[in-house]
Amino acid sequence: MIQKINNILITGASGFVGQHLTKELADHRYTLFGLGGHDLPSSIASSFERYTNLDLLDAKSLEVLDFKNIDAVIHLAGLAAVGPSYDQPMRYINTNMGIELNLFEAALRQKAFPRFIIISSGSLYDTNSKLPLTEESRLLPNSPYAVSKLGQEQLATYYATRHFECIIARPFNHIGPGQGPGFIVPDLYRQVLEAKNTGSHKIMVGNLDARRDYTDVRDIVRAYRLLIENGRPGETYNICSGKSISGHDILFGLMEATGTELTTKIDPAKLRPTDSPNIYGSFSKLANDTGWKPQISLLQTLRDVACSM
Repeated sequence: MIQKINNILITGASGFVGQHLTKELADHRYTLFGLGGHDLPSSIASSFERYTNLDLLDAKSLEVLDFKNIDAVIHLAGLAAVGPSYDQPMRYINTNMGIELNLFEAALRQKAFPRFIIISSGSLYDTNSKLPLTEESRLLPNSPYAVSKLGQEQLATYYATRHFECIIARPFNHIGPGQGPGFIVPDLYRQVLEAKNTGSHKIMVGNLDARRDYTDVRDIVRAYRLLIENGRPGETYNICSGKSISGHDILFGLMEATGTELTTKIDPAKLRPTDSPNIYGSFSKLANDTGWKPQISLLQTLRDVACSM
């Protein structure tokens, strides 16, 4: 542990990952501060010493925060769904890089230097690289979303030269209870439920053959906490399960959780311009430095998703 961490700022605290991270950190008795563009759900509001709802792209609005009272920042805020980024490349790049730049500059103006955990993405890697993908694998962003995440990493590299401790986290695909539409598990689950309620036996899907590395969001936020506590500044860490799962596997698990049997039909509108057949990563570096490993099984995740929706 490089410095004593007590007060942690979470950006994007009201979002899917932010809510799970809030619970993880509160359970470990950190004092929490939050920034976001939406009001907090009542389930986590009491966990914060202070939460401010503001536009993170407005640099002046960040002046309300006392960065000298913050030991570490876990930066979650931004646009997270890959699919829409193909149609909105400028919005994704400006938003994801702009928010991070504003945070660093606000802290710099106050001559405050909290440790930053920058949440990047496993989607940065060249998917033609040898598997499993490690932190040393070649980078080749294949979406505007991934480009924006690479830009965030480069910003962190720059601000490290301005005396900030920066750690890069590259989580692979998140799944878990509370995830909103635009991602494979909630989108498939809503279709499964609708088919069950209407008596239909067919749903429209994208490419379910593609295999991805999925990790429960509760395991991912535990990794963020461990990186705050034991991660090495200047380093990059994969957060992943170390194995790949197909969309068919997820659909089968959801059907099992709901007692439903369905057939599928490809919807061209659900296909992405680029979609690699198989991706999975290695979490060895994270395990070596923090002791982390995934604990929640796919079946448990899907059952919890079914119970939460």
